Amino acid sequence: MGSQLNQLIKMLQVSMQETLEALAALTDAELDEHSDHICAMDGSVRDLLTHNIDHERMHVGQIYSARYALKQMQKGEAHRLLAETFRARADLIASLIGLPDELIDVKVPDEDWTIREMVDHTIYWERHSIDDLTRRRLAGRMDVKPTGLADIVDPIYGELPRVDLKDRATPTPVPDPALVKQHAHGSAVKIKTTG
Repeated sequence: MGSQLNQLIKMLQVSMQETLEALAALTDAELDEHSDHICAMDGSVRDLLTHNIDHERMHVGQIYSARYALKQMQKGEAHRLLAETFRARADLIASLIGLPDELIDVKVPDEDWTIREMVDHTIYWERHSIDDLTRRRLAGRMDVKPTGLADIVDPIYGELPRVDLKDRATPTPVPDPALVKQHAHGSAVKIKTTG
């Protein structure tokens, strides 16, 4: 993707983060209060927010129509997978919205882990796989640099393996969960990796 498109996407991401921070401060009661913003159309805060959601969806449709008219649909499989990856992450984030902090670290009934551990597990394997892809397949086309999330710990696999970022051949090792579990329970076992 081009640098101008990347900049547009970054602007959308920054704006979304700022919007999410603002909306997280709203209470249910405030949704029914009057809003004098033009986008509320003389309605409530709820009307303002539903307008914004519908407004965004209208423009999504326009962009897909524009792409069709310009004969620039998402034909490439890589672009489609990138778009689906973004949608999946949006779904994961949406599933977390409104969850009280005190429940993030509670073991889920009929599960063997917490919501935080589920998110950590998701981030761990995303970084494990995408960092490996970047290091081994995409080097030369993009910078290979350490992840900003190197301290993520998977509840099953432990810490992300440290790898030589210049090594283009060796797959990122997969820690042995049995050894990680022994180590977590105070054993002096050194964590070995398989791979």
